Amino acid sequence: MKKVLVLGKIHNSGLKFLRNLSYQVDELSDQDDGYKEKLKIYDALIVKMTKVDTEFINLSKNLQIIARHGVGYNNVDINVINEKKIPLFIIGDVNSTSVSEHTIALILNLAKKINYYDSQVRLDNFNVRNTFQSRDLSGKKILIYGYGRIGKKVAQLCKFFNMEVSIYDKFLSLDKIPNTFKALKNIEENLDIFDFITLHIPYNNSGESLIDKSFLNKLSKECSIINTSRGDLINENDLLDHLKKNKNFNAGLDVFDPEPPSKNNELLKLDNVVLTPHSAAYTEECLAEMSMHCAKNINDFFNNKMNKSLLVNKDIYF
Repeated sequence: MKKVLVLGKIHNSGLKFLRNLSYQVDELSDQDDGYKEKLKIYDALIVKMTKVDTEFINLSKNLQIIARHGVGYNNVDINVINEKKIPLFIIGDVNSTSVSEHTIALILNLAKKINYYDSQVRLDNFNVRNTFQSRDLSGKKILIYGYGRIGKKVAQLCKFFNMEVSIYDKFLSLDKIPNTFKALKNIEENLDIFDFITLHIPYNNSGESLIDKSFLNKLSKECSIINTSRGDLINENDLLDHLKKNKNFNAGLDVFDPEPPSKNNELLKLDNVVLTPHSAAYTEECLAEMSMHCAKNINDFFNNKMNKSLLVNKDIYF
């Protein structure tokens, strides 16, 4: 009987699938290091955000496969698992609809001042309606930074709101971007024309933040920036300073660096920020699919039916 360790809470669909196939499936908390003493007995791992590093792999004597509960894998040290020839599988295009919808929800919240108005009504300040702070999306200019699976769906949704959509993706040829959108050649030019900027690019492995003081200072004072991608893309200190100095500048953040944010993080105290707990993909439908994909990746591996398109470190096998 193959033993599968699940670190962190995931949907029961995939766990039930594996147990019905006679796998031993154990769920352990990823909130402390208690799981480490048990790592040596498991053949497979389903991992969310737990750091899989040299220590982790050295303790995992029997580990043969890692299934990442997501599409990003910056918490897994690829060089370490390659040395042990342990394959890493991701879930593929499962969460793009959920994340793109969440992105639009943040944009709408910022434009329509939903959170702020809600809080004021609860404080018996119904006259807040006369401050005229809400804005329409129609006709507003949005820059979608990254035109992958999620960026494409966000662009389509923005079109439904009659927004003027511009795309920047340094890894994509300009002729791959539909002519219904404006393709940008240079991200540094004309940043001040945008009402919204939303980030949809992979893990930033350069060690430097993509969005820093220099970038922020080029934006309109009434711009809103949305990040449902990776927390390290934005220098939080620079963003915090910019938000404090520019009260009409807004941010919608689903990701942070580090996570979770400290209770003393000053972003939590600002009115011009809307925050969610890295939950863009955490819908009932998406979580069920993510869990099942992890389970199927494990079962396919042990039955020599690997889905190569979902294998991250192909070079250790092919």
